[in-house]
Amino acid sequence: MARKPTKSGSPAKGKGGKRKRGRGLSLSIGLAVAALLIGGGLGFFYGGTGTPKQAALTPTVTRPAPAPKPLPLPQQHAEQPAPPVAPDPAPVSPAPEQQASLPPPDQPVPSLPAHPGDPAWRRNAQPAPPATGQPMIAIVIDDMGIDKKRSARAMALNAPVTFAFLPYATHVASQAAEAKAKGHELLIHIPMEPSVASVDPGPNALVTGLSPDQLAQRLAWNLGQLDGVVGVNNHMGSKFTASAAAMRPVLEELKRRGMLFLDSRTSADTVGFRLAGELGVASLQRDVFLDNTDSHDEVAKRLAETEALARKHGTAIAIGHPRDATLDMMEMWIADVRSRGVVLVPLTALLRARGQPQG
Repeated sequence: MARKPTKSGSPAKGKGGKRKRGRGLSLSIGLAVAALLIGGGLGFFYGGTGTPKQAALTPTVTRPAPAPKPLPLPQQHAEQPAPPVAPDPAPVSPAPEQQASLPPPDQPVPSLPAHPGDPAWRRNAQPAPPATGQPMIAIVIDDMGIDKKRSARAMALNAPVTFAFLPYATHVASQAAEAKAKGHELLIHIPMEPSVASVDPGPNALVTGLSPDQLAQRLAWNLGQLDGVVGVNNHMGSKFTASAAAMRPVLEELKRRGMLFLDSRTSADTVGFRLAGELGVASLQRDVFLDNTDSHDEVAKRLAETEALARKHGTAIAIGHPRDATLDMMEMWIADVRSRGVVLVPLTALLRARGQPQG
């Protein structure tokens, strides 16, 4: 039967006509491109193993076990000056508003009340998701508490992140309590002496020129600023952590309190992790810095490196900071990485996985 002519005299196109097939093909191509852009955008940086892009962005890094040798890293990673101050060979003095919190020089350092049972790192640990045979990654965000807006944004990350709070931040105890209530583990980010004298690590920093009593007082002050922590890591400290004489009493006190030590490894000369192991202190060391360069591309590459290390060795620890580029990429990566079989865990979950002391 002849088709009913249109007003123009041309036959009407049916459901199978070329014109509608052409529109359907265009729509399918458009949807496919959109799906690739949205679903595969992160895979461009962290995509399936063996892809050319992944190989280009993920340098091979070796972390031998059980006694890892520190990886090469920039000497001054996080030890960038705020504004530089004149070099001062004397120990860094506490800020005026913090002075009243320090024990008087002639008063003994307060002792920790006895707590029977588990060490503090285990009592304050957050539950870890199951990860049977899957690679595990612990993300630590340093410098928490100073920039409250970005610290709050970091706390909203939908993953068990570990937060290292600077003890001299204002309202640090309440900020830390909020983070813990949201399911995150806590570290005290203790300021320690850098190699460059013009870089100020902050009030009550641990420096190599202190007497044993002064060091004990400053350490007690730093450890007393917030509760519910699993341990500490070093803020700056490229000079302090390279001194076994300086680090020994700090690590001995951490062991007495049942706290773990995370060596941030701001210097290739650090003795912190090695000495902690010798003393039987629960300890870990970071593998990757996420944001030595504050750019989205750099953070994406370092997250890809972290993921590659976790797949190769079973675990990886990355340290970042509450910066916009870091948080932008973290939010996307967290939403995407789980689909690739990687489990994000609290820091304490890696103590057993890495065969570290549990005391």
